[in-house]
Amino acid sequence: MLDADLTQKEVDPPLEHWCASGHCAPISFRRSGPDSLEEPTKFFHVTGHGIDGIYCEPCLIIAHHMSKIQKQGLVK
Repeated sequence: MLDADLTQKEVDPPLEHWCASGHCAPISFRRSGPDSLEEPTKFFHVTGHGIDGIYCEPCLIIAHHMSKIQKQGLVK
């Protein structure tokens, strides 16, 4: 069994939707693509490997995608 690299737990949105990546996250976004309904942005407390912060869902989606393509050797 593999150990998880990071842990993430959903939390209430921080003050003014401030994301630990350094921006004010949108109040809502289209989670399932451009033709889907807008849904409230979720936030997660992420810890592990020197990371400890509250990040918005769009940033985590991008981070997971970048990690995936990096593991596939598509980017360095």
